[in-house]
Amino acid sequence: MSSDYERDIAKMLVEKNERLEKLKINPERNSLRIRLLMGEIEALQALFENYNLGMIYFRRARGGRAGLRD
Repeated sequence: MSSDYERDIAKMLVEKNERLEKLKINPERNSLRIRLLMGEIEALQALFENYNLGMIYFRRARGGRAGLRD
């Protein structure tokens, strides 16, 4: 089970990693962009991991979201 948030963060991570690989072709010319992009990737990974850690308990709790809709 995954949410829109998880899918969107994962999609952004893929896009940023693809862009990083393209920039690494000529690292001297793109060193600042590479460092900035690596920072963005780290931030997205942290958001993804923190969200998943927070949701583990909620998803495993008896009934999950079902109890919230009553």
